[in-house]
Amino acid sequence: MPGDLLRELWLITRLNFRPLSFFVASMLSTAMWLVVVVLAIAWYGGDISQTARHLFWGMAVFLVFSEQVWGAAVFNTLARTGVVDYVAASPVKLHTYLFAVSLAYSAVAVPGVLILLGIYYLLLGEFPPLAQPVNFAAAFVIFVTAAALLVSLFTFLFIRLRNPNFVVNVLQWAVPLSGGMIPPTAMPPEAAQFFLLSPFHYVIAPVVYSATGVWLADPPTTLALGAVVAVAFYVLTLYAAKSAMWRYRATGKWGVE
Repeated sequence: MPGDLLRELWLITRLNFRPLSFFVASMLSTAMWLVVVVLAIAWYGGDISQTARHLFWGMAVFLVFSEQVWGAAVFNTLARTGVVDYVAASPVKLHTYLFAVSLAYSAVAVPGVLILLGIYYLLLGEFPPLAQPVNFAAAFVIFVTAAALLVSLFTFLFIRLRNPNFVVNVLQWAVPLSGGMIPPTAMPPEAAQFFLLSPFHYVIAPVVYSATGVWLADPPTTLALGAVVAVAFYVLTLYAAKSAMWRYRATGKWGVE
């Protein structure tokens, strides 16, 4: 597993950073949304510091998840060109390989997060503080792990679609937004309570909660439920991988190839 992760991290880094100008432009355009929203709020007399702090962590979560999802979409092409066949023939378990690839794609979001940090510092003259470092560390590990497992699960959907781009676009926004990318604690209580019904809330929102120090529910309980959701994603991914391998061995196909 560590070897798979390091190998995929190296390959993914080479692929994504090769067109450097395009990559930097993409990261900058995404990060500039933070500036647009903060300036709009300042125009209407809102609290820039509090808003920027909440938005920073929400956008950081979005960048990580977005890179993972778009990385998973590549498997649609790899399945059609026969590359995934080599993975199936290797001794590495398919779900382990996909998990390692999804984790590696998280690293691609690092430049975008650094750009966000720079913009935050230029706007406020400080870096975003961490209200609860221990809870944040636990929340971040749960988030990255659960997101990688969820994206591994999505991969089996993407390889069955002729063009997954529309579905990827929907998922890259729907999952973070329903999971509390925009903090429910900044919403009316009536609306915030609905997030407690979303499993994504327990793996996404705690990153923002622990960074800002404001939680919708009890922190230990929320983190524990996040761990449970991550385990559930693992079980689903394992089942999907075994089903995909069984189907591939029976038909010789992954999806639409």
